[in-house]
Amino acid sequence: MILKVLLVDDEAPILGNLKSIIPWKDMNMQVLAARSGKEALELFDIHNPDIILCDIRMPVMDGLTLVGELRRLGSKAEIILLTGYQEFEYARAGIRYKVRDYICKPIHYKELENTIRSIGEQIVNKRLKDPFQQTVTRIQENEGDQAVRKNPQQLMAEAARYIADRLDTDLGIEELAGHLGISCSYFSLLFKNHLGMTFVEYVTSKRIEAAKYLLLHSDKSITQIGSGIGYHERRYFTKVFQRYTGMTPSEFREQAKNATVS
Repeated sequence: MILKVLLVDDEAPILGNLKSIIPWKDMNMQVLAARSGKEALELFDIHNPDIILCDIRMPVMDGLTLVGELRRLGSKAEIILLTGYQEFEYARAGIRYKVRDYICKPIHYKELENTIRSIGEQIVNKRLKDPFQQTVTRIQENEGDQAVRKNPQQLMAEAARYIADRLDTDLGIEELAGHLGISCSYFSLLFKNHLGMTFVEYVTSKRIEAAKYLLLHSDKSITQIGSGIGYHERRYFTKVFQRYTGMTPSEFREQAKNATVS
């Protein structure tokens, strides 16, 4: 299992030393390098690294700001901060972002190597014991598709946006998986794991949410609302809506009106 490591430092000599002194290949690690926070985010979007070594003091976007953004984007990477600072505020901010370790400059490369090696072994051992990750790894190895290497959280966020924009169409797994550039089996695996429900359950729940909003905030007819969220037959729309809410669309709208009046 090859792990991806992202090195982030605005100083070229330090990046050069990190790439050349640490025996990355011996540890089964692929190295990526960035000279700025912006470049690091671009590489993260493509490669979703497993380990990130990041300098705290960088212009424009400092290391902690970058780490915060990475976490917001869903990165689960193990993060090591490279810093000449030892103030408590930095350590406290790092704790908030679940930073794994700190290496003070000047860098002791053997110490850093041992830390990275230990973290890498822990990541591999954890994944070997995780059935879900085993399946994901097997699919990635079999498909070799660049899209499969993307951040799963980002793939699912894109899927959610795609669904939201097309609730009135006849959505299917094949269409969405094709849009994301991944196989149907991998899509179904990610979807269930990240969103806690099947594709059909999720689409239906979003359609019902949209129907509720339109029933409350528009004067459209039941038929128009159903058609607008993908149910072109009123009877079927009513049946699905009742199964999810316990009442028909008309009853839901009437109840809401009565509650407003009272």
